[in-house]
Amino acid sequence: MSRFRGRFNLSLDSQGRINIPTKFRKAMASEEADALVICRAPAGCLRAYSQNTWNKYEDEIARWPQTPETLRHKTLLYSTLYEAELDTQGRITLPTLQIEIAGIVKNVTLIGQNGFFEIWAADRLNAYLGAQDDFDEVFFKSVASATRNGEH
Repeated sequence: MSRFRGRFNLSLDSQGRINIPTKFRKAMASEEADALVICRAPAGCLRAYSQNTWNKYEDEIARWPQTPETLRHKTLLYSTLYEAELDTQGRITLPTLQIEIAGIVKNVTLIGQNGFFEIWAADRLNAYLGAQDDFDEVFFKSVASATRNGEH
């Protein structure tokens, strides 16, 4: 599985392309991947998965029960899904729909999240994170929640 780590501030060019950092491309190379599966994500960003990681996630999605909520989730997810191939310069092109969903105008931030990375409009990420540094509060709440749910 690819391991994406780090934060990278980039720019979207006039053709809707962003450079994928060398560090992320090296993580993908471990799977001999030259494409990313990009989908919408909570909080108004996009998520990019290597093909192998996406296939595992998709297998999991296929096992979800057929409820109105899961069917709607799948429709929202798959109707905006895009497979982006890296060009020879290590760039991907985002389709207009994904650019609009993420609110990207020019400045883009990529955040590695281990098995995937997030693609944020820089101003939307700053608004999401807020002006105050509440890392301690968020950390301890998430650890407590994971512990209650049996995750370690």
